[in-house]
Amino acid sequence: MMRRTAISAASLVLAFAATAQTPAAVPLNLDTVLASSRERYPQVLAAQEKIRAQGGKLLSSEGAFDLYAEQTSKSRLSGYYDGRYTNAKIVQPLSSFSTDVYGGYKVSGGDFPIYEDEAFTLDAGEFKVGAVFSLLRDRDIDDRRAKLRDSRLTLDQTELDAMLTRVRVQHDAMVSYVDWVAAGEALTVYRGLLQLAEARDDGLDTRVQEGDLARVYLNENRQYILRRRGLVVEAERKLIAAANKLSLYLRHADGTPRLPQEAELPGHWPNPPMLVDPTTVDAAIRAALAARPEIGVLAADLERERLNLALGRNLLKPRVDLNLEAARDFGSGDPTRVGTDAIVRLDVVIPIETRTARGQIDAAQANLSRLELDRRLLEERIAVEIRTLANDLSAAYRFVELATQEVEQADVLSRAERDRFAEGASDFFLVNLREEAAANTRVREIEAHLRYLGALADFYAATVQREPLGLGAS
Repeated sequence: MMRRTAISAASLVLAFAATAQTPAAVPLNLDTVLASSRERYPQVLAAQEKIRAQGGKLLSSEGAFDLYAEQTSKSRLSGYYDGRYTNAKIVQPLSSFSTDVYGGYKVSGGDFPIYEDEAFTLDAGEFKVGAVFSLLRDRDIDDRRAKLRDSRLTLDQTELDAMLTRVRVQHDAMVSYVDWVAAGEALTVYRGLLQLAEARDDGLDTRVQEGDLARVYLNENRQYILRRRGLVVEAERKLIAAANKLSLYLRHADGTPRLPQEAELPGHWPNPPMLVDPTTVDAAIRAALAARPEIGVLAADLERERLNLALGRNLLKPRVDLNLEAARDFGSGDPTRVGTDAIVRLDVVIPIETRTARGQIDAAQANLSRLELDRRLLEERIAVEIRTLANDLSAAYRFVELATQEVEQADVLSRAERDRFAEGASDFFLVNLREEAAANTRVREIEAHLRYLGALADFYAATVQREPLGLGAS
């Protein structure tokens, strides 16, 4: 049994009574459906909102390097000393070498105890500039930069997930469209079969009335009419079902589903037959490996684990922070405060036990090995998938050719049998048999077209061919 419904195309008359009162509809083409699903399908819009949300998280992570100001004020309300001061500083974190650049101003008044002598300034205050550099730990990577990088990786993955969603939606929209077209084509076949029997009925009735033909032939023909009407009703049901499915992707400007009308059926198949050359399959695989969103998502996971590994190795290093500062007081006061101070400070912290770092390194290395194996398997599966789809596509194309040839032969036999019957040289049963055989071959031809176009949609999605899927050029 086929994976898609083979019956398709032509009339929503039973479902849409209002259609008869509308002007002739413009044929609905595949590009219109793909544009509608690309711009209005809720899942696609939701994926765009996820990107916007992750963009906000990235902006939040960038806030770790925002300029900020801080101030400290101190006043003695009682006691022997009455010293007071205000110290303000503006700090700009930089990503290079985990550096903080700062500039500040401090002004004080009153008397301070000797152990708070650093708080004293000349009466116009002290200006200072400086920078703090990480020389070992945090020089190449630190928590702030890691969080920012992780947010960017997550945004990349969100965009790749959105692309995967768009590809799947466009693939499903294309399949739904060709199902609908095929349903219309099948309905046309069954209506034509019914019309043959109904047209024959008047002639048979005349012959029976004239005594030229036994009534059993008229009764048998009416039995054929009833059976063929049943086939038409079933084909109409399948067309309506296909239209309902297509309405999920064909939407009004406000985003609500729009049911396609029977009058909008194009009367021809989308995308002319196109055989995939087996010699191009390897090139298609290489292109797919570069374009498939799943590969990109896995690559981002690998990059994240490399980041975790770098953070673990960073924790093994001693912390050596170099602080360079220049300060100068202005105004009058203690002469020992006059002049520019150039200050160098070195802070060193040496880790003794490193279980946190070693545990993080071991976990990251294991995850890297696992993800590399996952990527290799994914690439192998994609290659097998594309080769299989290319083979299916080639076979489906050949089936279309064979089905078309079968239709031509069946039509020749059916017309010849009707001519012989009109001349009295054929059997009534054989005429109907030939007609129904011709109709069945036409339905098989529709099924062959449907399989071919379905395989083509699968191939487009597997190789992420953006333009045929209505997603623009790559």
